[in-house]
Amino acid sequence: MPALLTYAIGDVHGCYTKLRNLIGHCMVHRGDHPYRLIFLGDYIDRGRRSREAVELLIEIQAGNPDRIICLRGNHDDMAVTAARGGDPWVWLNNGGDATLASYGVGRPEHMPARHLDWLGSLPLTFSDEWRFFVHAGIDPDLPLDAQKKETLLWIREPFLSDPRDHGLLIVHGHTPNEEPELRFNRLNLDTGACFGGPLTAAVFDEDTAEPLAFITDQGTLVATEFLSADR
Repeated sequence: MPALLTYAIGDVHGCYTKLRNLIGHCMVHRGDHPYRLIFLGDYIDRGRRSREAVELLIEIQAGNPDRIICLRGNHDDMAVTAARGGDPWVWLNNGGDATLASYGVGRPEHMPARHLDWLGSLPLTFSDEWRFFVHAGIDPDLPLDAQKKETLLWIREPFLSDPRDHGLLIVHGHTPNEEPELRFNRLNLDTGACFGGPLTAAVFDEDTAEPLAFITDQGTLVATEFLSADR
């Protein structure tokens, strides 16, 4: 039987068309291999089609709950907090206004309860034998099983510049970059889809931590060895 392929996908931010296209390219790429899709959070805000992006993910996850893993991002968390009585201005000032427009409502609590419940139920992390998947990153001074929610959703430094081995390859998004940033201890997959960049997936197998290749929403396949990031 062909080996399992895992596709980790960076920040969507309401870019529905890029999301739909990238999923399609991943399905073509997998061929006969069993597969798993892991989304790293931030499905909403900034882009124009947050509602459609969330609806698509809910739909495909319902049909394949063991194959479709959606993690929570800080923007997803902010929206749920705002809808459930928190201060909405922090969220609105971080792109939440675009999400409300996509839903055709003026207040976060008027978003569909089904979507808010789904966003609020998403796990913060997922791990396999080789990798630890998370939205933003980790506190390098704490074990992976002792991380705090705020860190997992929001951290940049000191995580991004920390040179230590974390035990597993940390696969994350949250910090926009022009291309996937692969280092020996982490991989950043936020390639700025909502800022005009591509939406990017990393392709992993079960034999090594590093990705085999990267796929963009335009169908471009980039082999790992052509990346310039320090590994």
